[in-house]
Amino acid sequence: MKSKQSGATGDKILGPTGKESVFDSVLDDPSLTDSEKTLLRLEQEGALLVLAGAESPAQTLLIIFYHMVANPIIFNKLRTELSTVRNADSWAELEKLPYLSAVIEEGNRLSFGVTARTARIASDPITYTPSSHVKSPTTGSQTYTIPPGTPISISTLSAHTAESVFPDPFTFDTERWLGEEGRQRRKFNMAFSKGGRKCIGIELARAELYLVVAALVQRFDMTLWRTDASDVAFQYDYQVATPKLDSEGVQVKVTRAGPGMER
Repeated sequence: MKSKQSGATGDKILGPTGKESVFDSVLDDPSLTDSEKTLLRLEQEGALLVLAGAESPAQTLLIIFYHMVANPIIFNKLRTELSTVRNADSWAELEKLPYLSAVIEEGNRLSFGVTARTARIASDPITYTPSSHVKSPTTGSQTYTIPPGTPISISTLSAHTAESVFPDPFTFDTERWLGEEGRQRRKFNMAFSKGGRKCIGIELARAELYLVVAALVQRFDMTLWRTDASDVAFQYDYQVATPKLDSEGVQVKVTRAGPGMER
């Protein structure tokens, strides 16, 4: 901020947008008011970026690896699929793998993304027709019109544990995402929210998840250590799902994968 005010320039490394950082983009934006460019506002923006860019994918990885290590059948099935890939460092190649994609979808579902309700207020009427998964005492299809200005919200907890969509919802079941039925089910995964206000880092997060899961599964064998299901259970809502407060996290013993596996 002082640099901007003084007009000082230096040999700074600029990103593809011609800015040194996201903070430069905020400070240079003429459409933002002065109140949007205060130090407190930039601090809050930085905290949000760290939370969204680190905490959320880390939480998903914890969920994925706990359940895979606790269920070796899942771990070994994924390792077998990964052995068919020529370039496991390519996100484009990894995205084509159905079982890896299913593991990540289930990890995102049970990590819940942002867990607090995020309300939206539409300026135009919304026509809502319940899907076939809705359990209602009424018969036949019924369409509702939601008037403009009505606050609307849903939590990912309620969406991701709806038994009509996800039977046995607290079970880590990769099979639910396979085949045509699994493909149709993906529209109910709200870990990154939906629409114009969905997470702007969704593609970066997906790349992180695919590359990290593939690398660790191919190169290491793991066993749980002083860890059980309570260390990944949704006990508290701190904007992200949090387990019991005295949890020491997901802990594993790690060894290099055996002969014949990529190292």
